[in-house]
Amino acid sequence: MLKYAVMCTALGIALAVSAASYIYVCRDSNEKNELGERLAYAELNADIHRRFGGYDIEALCEGYEPPKSFLGHTEISMEVINQYPELPVGCEITCAAAMLKFLGYSIDKCDLADNYLPVGSEFTEKDGRLYGPDPRKVFVGDPYGKGYGCYDEVIAAVLDDYFSSHGSENRAVILEDASSADLERLIDGGAPVIVWASIDMKPYRYNAVSEWQTAEGDTIMWLSNSHTLILTGYDGAYYYFMDCSDKDEIQRYPKETFLSRWKENGCQSVTVKINK
Repeated sequence: MLKYAVMCTALGIALAVSAASYIYVCRDSNEKNELGERLAYAELNADIHRRFGGYDIEALCEGYEPPKSFLGHTEISMEVINQYPELPVGCEITCAAAMLKFLGYSIDKCDLADNYLPVGSEFTEKDGRLYGPDPRKVFVGDPYGKGYGCYDEVIAAVLDDYFSSHGSENRAVILEDASSADLERLIDGGAPVIVWASIDMKPYRYNAVSEWQTAEGDTIMWLSNSHTLILTGYDGAYYYFMDCSDKDEIQRYPKETFLSRWKENGCQSVTVKINK
């Protein structure tokens, strides 16, 4: 009996030590991850406690499924939707439809364009100046034909209007002044991000005919090959996108190239806060 008691005591001590070691390893791992995250933010001169639309990154990721992650590659699974042939200049509204489909809504890109996208196409010339619509308020042109496009405020409003009309408390969140670290943290949490860059990440073209004044007197310089995509993943060298520009599968582009195009296009980004 004494021998048995000694054995049980020894086993108990061993289990306790093992449990303590496991807790220590987990704590150590978590602390290392947190330290790595803080260092990444410090390198980018970014604020780890940054809030967007009143939410921090953790709150924005609530309700999303964790993405697949393997050997430094993290990617959210998303269906690729082609803007062609119906919407040759409608990449923004196509991405909005793809985001809604990802969230479980049954929506067609053309229905979304017809019923939710505000459009303005009237240009006038006065005193040698060209005046036209504000892409922060409407889609400039015709997504079914010729036009320019719209900025993140319009797509956020389209998503919010759709949510409201379907009795949903979800809301679009504009990620103003976001950093690449913010984008990657959102992907880590399963939240895809609609972003503005360029077609195939090629350099932007600046044309005099793509510059006009709004009624409020603001100058718009539209980047001729501007393009909207959905960021779905990343690894050490690339970002991965749902690219609706006649692509059949998820596309990858070098990180630095995307970040350059994204910043030049105003770091425009929109995600969705799930509110169940």
